[in-house]
Amino acid sequence: MAVTLKDIATECGVSYSTVSKALKDSPLVTEATKRKIKEKAEEMNYIPNNSARSLVSNKSHTIGLIWPAVDRVAITTLATQVNEALKQAGYFMAVSIDNPITAASKFLELRFDGVIVFDEGEATTLPEKITNNIPVIAYGVARKLPYPIINVHHNWAMKQAVDLLIEKGHQSIDYIGELHTKDIRQIVKKETIENYCREKQINYRLIDSGGLTETATKQAVKEFLKTETLHDGIICGSYDITMGALHHIDGLESRKTIIAYDNIKQFKSIEMPIYSVGVPAEQIAEGLVKHLIRNIEAERKNTSEIIDLYPSLQYHEKK
Repeated sequence: MAVTLKDIATECGVSYSTVSKALKDSPLVTEATKRKIKEKAEEMNYIPNNSARSLVSNKSHTIGLIWPAVDRVAITTLATQVNEALKQAGYFMAVSIDNPITAASKFLELRFDGVIVFDEGEATTLPEKITNNIPVIAYGVARKLPYPIINVHHNWAMKQAVDLLIEKGHQSIDYIGELHTKDIRQIVKKETIENYCREKQINYRLIDSGGLTETATKQAVKEFLKTETLHDGIICGSYDITMGALHHIDGLESRKTIIAYDNIKQFKSIEMPIYSVGVPAEQIAEGLVKHLIRNIEAERKNTSEIIDLYPSLQYHEKK
């Protein structure tokens, strides 16, 4: 038979209310009493009845994350950071890589408190029948949506990358990225490279990575190098693309400069000097969680809002 709060209260010689407050880390209960109650709850194998709690509070303390893939390091890293930020805020995270509308509908049906969606353009826009009934926040490129979106300025990041290569004396640049896609984030990166290189009168080439995974890029760059040679100034569209391309880049330390989009800690483990550009993953996660939880707790309706985060360049020396 399941252990209840009343069972723990009886064992500890305190009231039901005190046990409830202690297990929620209420400041109204002393640390000593909290510790005693938590130890007893653990000893008795107490499992919280979140379903019953949700019926009373009308809150599940669960957030649904709609993510595009699980086979890319950069995406997995950001999802991990979001999960950590939600834990710190007292929420549980459930992930779906299903169709965004299908996933969001299921989260709503399960009475989740909010939804985070990885925005890739119109195909990932959630309809009003969902957004009118649950707080939503998106991560992607600035565009008008009926709910808030975190904009990490992919265009600024690409301009920073080009400026650095010019500063280092490179007059010819290769951009390796996904070129044939409906993903608005990848489109913005590609178009910014094209327009900004023309503005700066820099020679550039666009090299199709064949996808956003390391495996796809490895094959695509291998095919490219059968007839061409990479320029000394190289910009990669993501961490995963960078890892696929590095297998084919020789002479890096002596003459080539590589700048990769994404700002994640994994760059520190690459055994060659490299630059990364973008908003740090933990900062993106904190922004997403902070604004979503604020709207949940204030019981605000979704409104169109663009929340700006700005990219920065980092240099990672050879280990």
